[in-house]
Amino acid sequence: MNIWILIIALVVVIGIVFCLIRSQYERGKLVVSNYDIEVTKLGKEWDGFTMAVLADLHDHSFGENNRELIRAIDGIHPDCILIAGDMLIVKEWKKQDMSVPFSLLETLSKEYPIYYGNGNHEQRMREEKEKYPGWYEQYEKKLQELQIHHLQNEGIMLQKGTSKVAIYGVDIDKRFYKKGKKVPMEHNYIERQIGTCNKELFNILLAHTPLYVEEYEKWGADLVFSGHFHGGTIRLPKLGGVMSPQCQFFTKRDRGIVSYGKVKMVVSGGLGTHSINIRLNNLPEVVVVRLRCKDT
Repeated sequence: MNIWILIIALVVVIGIVFCLIRSQYERGKLVVSNYDIEVTKLGKEWDGFTMAVLADLHDHSFGENNRELIRAIDGIHPDCILIAGDMLIVKEWKKQDMSVPFSLLETLSKEYPIYYGNGNHEQRMREEKEKYPGWYEQYEKKLQELQIHHLQNEGIMLQKGTSKVAIYGVDIDKRFYKKGKKVPMEHNYIERQIGTCNKELFNILLAHTPLYVEEYEKWGADLVFSGHFHGGTIRLPKLGGVMSPQCQFFTKRDRGIVSYGKVKMVVSGGLGTHSINIRLNNLPEVVVVRLRCKDT
């Protein structure tokens, strides 16, 4: 009997070691995920418009100065870069060090227009100033210097020909990031944050958490970019991601395209990790979305 216990224990230990080695390998690799989104609101001049989406870098570097990530983006040559939040780690146990996102953004901003929406880590800097004195001001100043469009509950208009695209970034209260529970969002909350949606336009929303797709659709978003769930951390065949950083299990909203009503939400599996430094069957990804415009 004892020998079988030892064998089982040995198998478990070998399995854990294998998973840790595999996770370390995966965290250093990149995959580019391509999606085509059909659009009827825009003219043909927008056909093929390409957006590279980055989310949840969390201070991770793919090669020295993120050269592998930059090489991947240069290979896409997008019309713009969209950031769906959490490019750095903001935690009590983490010393202030913004060098990784600053270095990456400085390089990318020389080549591409960048539209940046906050995640809960950026918001933490702004809302908890006693814990993180001066962090947010330093971060925001750098984004301004790099001429990055930092969309803090605001939008910006892009125009080609006679048709326009509106890109909004929404910040939601930290109560909506409560672990293990989806806190109900009040009626018209998104509208109170960023204003009324002009539904005649094609509206892109940078909304860090994918948990509230119903509210994003109700506001009037046509296309949402989210992250936050880190692809579910560990992905299982047919079941998908196991657990989000908010301790939601098997949400089906952790990676890929989610359709709800009239909106399509593209959820990035993210690029880095922080407190739970594990990825299994869940490679870090750069999301690429191309608009495919057709006549109504």
